[in-house]
Amino acid sequence: MAENKDGQEKTENATAKRLNEARNRGQVSKSMDVTTAAILLVGGSAIFIYGNEMFADLQNFMKYIFSNSTNIIVTEQNLSHYFFEVIVILAQILLPILLTIFAIIFVSEISQVGFKIATEKFTKGLNFKQIFNPFSGMKRMFFSGRSLFELAKGIAKLLIIGYVVYDVLASKAEKMISLVEVPFGDIAKFIVDMSFELILKVGIIYILIAAADFFYQRYRFKEDMKMTKQEVKEEGKQAEGDPKVKARIRALMRGRIRRLMLKNVKQADVVITNPTHFAVALMYKQGTMSAPRVVAKGADFLALQIREIAEKNDVPIVEQPPLARALFYSVEIEQEIPEELFKAVAQVLAFVYNLKRRA
Repeated sequence: MAENKDGQEKTENATAKRLNEARNRGQVSKSMDVTTAAILLVGGSAIFIYGNEMFADLQNFMKYIFSNSTNIIVTEQNLSHYFFEVIVILAQILLPILLTIFAIIFVSEISQVGFKIATEKFTKGLNFKQIFNPFSGMKRMFFSGRSLFELAKGIAKLLIIGYVVYDVLASKAEKMISLVEVPFGDIAKFIVDMSFELILKVGIIYILIAAADFFYQRYRFKEDMKMTKQEVKEEGKQAEGDPKVKARIRALMRGRIRRLMLKNVKQADVVITNPTHFAVALMYKQGTMSAPRVVAKGADFLALQIREIAEKNDVPIVEQPPLARALFYSVEIEQEIPEELFKAVAQVLAFVYNLKRRA
């Protein structure tokens, strides 16, 4: 089982965040053999389709060169001109095949990994220390399990494909000897047919190799991306926030809300108590409020603070244990009291207003 550099076992599947980060670095599950197999099959088909036409164009080009060889005078002044003409003609002959191969490579890569530019490869730059360190390079090339596997896979592919090529050439040996006596057109047709047969047979073998390598690379990538339990835990903390930090923030928020709430006690019309366990401060502004509102409430020590502030600011304190408990449990701060408590609260407020008028 894979381990990280600290010796911890990687037992957990990679998270979406880790896979996305790997993708940004250009680290994806991809089989080069799939691309090679596609090039061989589709490229071979393209040669079969365009091969005769290509050889005919090449034959005409060679005829033109040889028939006009006595009329062409190459000098330092016109050398670049003739060279450019030859390049253009060869490009026109080979263009269908080259475009086909380019399209195959593009489609094969996109079908395996999708379209994604590995931004971190450009934004973070190159690690020249790793690039020019021969010892780390030799370690990766010769002393890693993956390198040894790739070496064994390469040798196996070479032996299999070498045998297929040998078998095809051996079956055509007699006919190749007789080519010295046939016209160039027949030679061209023979080369096209033999090339197509070679590419087709090698391509079929490569499909099997590519299929096996595709699933192996997916398995290898999944194993490489696995995480330790600690890594998953740390990523969860980063995504959701460190529980300690979140607890600290909640504590600060509670402290701020408590200070604001206690400040509101000074403007309350009455504080209803249990008398010691609960305290609820009510405010009612006739004409602006449809019902009395709870502006502060607390239990135990916080209830004591509410009573102390009320006493300092001459806010009436009324002991009504059942009403205090009902208000504390059923009404949140800055909410109006429910309809079922209207009568009880109205009686308390009437009592308070009478006291204020007498005073």
